[in-house]
Amino acid sequence: MRSEKHYCPSRVVLGMKISRVLLGEGILLFASILIFRSVWTLLDQYLGYSYLVELLLVGIAFTVAGLLLLNNEVECEMKEMRK
Repeated sequence: MRSEKHYCPSRVVLGMKISRVLLGEGILLFASILIFRSVWTLLDQYLGYSYLVELLLVGIAFTVAGLLLLNNEVECEMKEMRK
């Protein structure tokens, strides 16, 4: 009997998937910085500095709503995984 080394393509495929995910996340991070900076500049241009408190409160409200939504979705996924 001859000894054969088994090639496991699943590890290679997994590595490629992880690299694509990391590349995609890097691109999204860079794009989000550009978008954030553009929105910030537009808000300064059109609203000036007179609405800073109101914009802060709206931003806090959106942040809380987004975190609640994400937390709910993660809890649902965790419950599904336990079943």
